[in-house]
Amino acid sequence: MPALSLFTNISFRYLGNDPHVDKQIEEFIPEDIFVTSSDRRIAEICIELTLCFLMSLVGMVTNALVIVVFAKQKFKDSIAISMTAIAMWDFVKCVGCALQRFSGPISLWNPADAESWSNISIVVFTLYTCFATYVSIVLAAYVAVERCVCVSLPLKAKWLITRKSSFIICFVVSLVVFGWFSVMFCVYDIKWVYSFHYNRTIAIYINNDFFHRNKQPVFLFYNLSGVILPVVCFAIIVLCTGVIIYHLRKSSKFRTGSTQLQSQNSEKQSRNQISSRDRQVVKMLLVIIGVYVVCLSPRIAVYMAKYFVYDFYFLRRLHNLFMIFFYVVITFDLINAVINLFIFLVMSSSFRSTFLEIFPICNRLIHANNENTSTENRSKKGK
Repeated sequence: MPALSLFTNISFRYLGNDPHVDKQIEEFIPEDIFVTSSDRRIAEICIELTLCFLMSLVGMVTNALVIVVFAKQKFKDSIAISMTAIAMWDFVKCVGCALQRFSGPISLWNPADAESWSNISIVVFTLYTCFATYVSIVLAAYVAVERCVCVSLPLKAKWLITRKSSFIICFVVSLVVFGWFSVMFCVYDIKWVYSFHYNRTIAIYINNDFFHRNKQPVFLFYNLSGVILPVVCFAIIVLCTGVIIYHLRKSSKFRTGSTQLQSQNSEKQSRNQISSRDRQVVKMLLVIIGVYVVCLSPRIAVYMAKYFVYDFYFLRRLHNLFMIFFYVVITFDLINAVINLFIFLVMSSSFRSTFLEIFPICNRLIHANNENTSTENRSKKGK
């Protein structure tokens, strides 16, 4: 079980780098409310240290590939800039998640060092990856607004939304959103204490003086921001998608009406082509919305619970229960970070062609698979 600690008046003095500091700490033992410590440890091994670690490694690869493909296309439009920014933050998030979960492999040869790594990671990488998630959420909302403007005001969008303006907006959004939550880096301290369990000194994280002085306003701000920001971004994505669908249908009706003077065969072909294209755009938008609905819902629910239930957080009475939900939230965050490459490959012919150009071996594998499928189909027909 992680060696979590709290300030208290009835404990032993810690042995650390500064023995002159007159503070006392004791090992924090979470209460077995709803979830026992042993159950939480099993969930940690299965979900946190195994599933999330593997997903983090996959996410590093997929987001690196997304960045490489857009770079190969020379960031041809504003959307490429925006999606590259999201991929960069998702890559950063996956790197942080992978580093945090290195405590699993480390524990195989040195459990004490793994304990120290795990406790330090809670302070550094947990908050860091969480804030990176918020940045990518806001950037996704910006992409939805950007596409909405391009569809609604196509003439103005040409000079209003450029690669330069998109880069500036993405940079400012990244800076502001990450800075908005950075105060949470100040609520914990890392201390080195002697552990009787490991019979050596290990690192722990504790609530510091800044936390005790500003506990109520800081966590009120953090919890409200953690709920309001994803909800607002989700509402923007849904609203912009509705506007885009409306304009696509309106444009489709206009094009269909303009083809009535053509021959019946040409009219039917044109209508089918437009309908197919519109359906593909709507399908991609619905997939994006579905991904964000599924991946944002656990985070919003957990932050709402934190807002109403004070003990539902790290180093509090419901620590074990919170950690279980925390593992679930991280899992869905990583799903959101990993899946973008596959959405692009399936739904963007331009992205797919560039990807196959960069990695021709994939193209050969696809052709070989298609040939095998065709051969099997011919064999079945022959029988």
